[in-house]
Amino acid sequence: MLPEAVPVDEALAAGAWTKRDAADTQQLAVTIASSEQYSPDMAVDAARQALGRARLSPAKIGLALHCMMLTPGGRLWHGAPYVHRRLGALAGRCLASDLDAGCDGALVALELAAAYLAGRNDDELALITAGDCWREHEVDRWRTSSNPFGDGAAAVVVSRAAGFARIAGIASRSDPELEPIGRGLNPFSPEREKLTGPVYLRTRHEEIVDGERIWQVVADDVRSVVDSATEQAGIRLGDIDHVVCPFLGLQLTMQQFLTPLSLDSSITPWELSRRVGHIGPADPLVGLDHLVNVERVDWRYILLLAHGLGGTTTAVVLESTGA
Repeated sequence: MLPEAVPVDEALAAGAWTKRDAADTQQLAVTIASSEQYSPDMAVDAARQALGRARLSPAKIGLALHCMMLTPGGRLWHGAPYVHRRLGALAGRCLASDLDAGCDGALVALELAAAYLAGRNDDELALITAGDCWREHEVDRWRTSSNPFGDGAAAVVVSRAAGFARIAGIASRSDPELEPIGRGLNPFSPEREKLTGPVYLRTRHEEIVDGERIWQVVADDVRSVVDSATEQAGIRLGDIDHVVCPFLGLQLTMQQFLTPLSLDSSITPWELSRRVGHIGPADPLVGLDHLVNVERVDWRYILLLAHGLGGTTTAVVLESTGA
């Protein structure tokens, strides 16, 4: 579920974005929600669409995981029970919980859902939703990072029954050395807890002393999880037809994901990515939906990739069932 895309030229003309970042990212537009649109509601809409496509009932949901970076309901609020309630899933049967793995959240949720369903009844479902709206008072979508942030939500239904794809391989890696990327090197303090105003991740990144070393660790982790996932699937990287990465703009997408794998942007839904911006954990699901349901590409294997602040990296190999 994506709101209207706004051309980046408007942000450049207003001085909200820099020409350097525009050149580095090659971004054309970002999706921006109206003041009346909220990510949990978009997640509910995405969930309804996913359940409808699968012709499945919310009553069969045994696990509902929701991933978000911001909490539009305020501090201490949880999104998964909201999605659970809005869908009308049964009380008692459905375990609804938020999952925070940064921008890797949806793929971590996919791995956990697969493990959960392995020990459940055949007719039980897992629902994964993810979404964010980057409000100006919380995050400056144009300046918090070198890549602009977009708004949106996505959902996927997982079951032990047949679907349009099966998980042929999945692997995650946690690397605590990467934890400071999201925090910076400032210690914990009462003053830090009281900070208000927009978050600027770029400032925290600049505090990291050995940035080159950090990026090398990220690249190594990407290669490691891809090797594990493709080995589980019994294939090689060259057998992959399409790759979906987080929507980070051209420079960061190449640096974090594609260059370490000796791939280029042509194997990704790049033209979508550069018109959406970085939503967060929803990116891989939005990209997958676009390939399968909008472009209707020919494929046997699709590789989903994500890396989250905090140091988790996940690779998922999907194999088409032809359904």
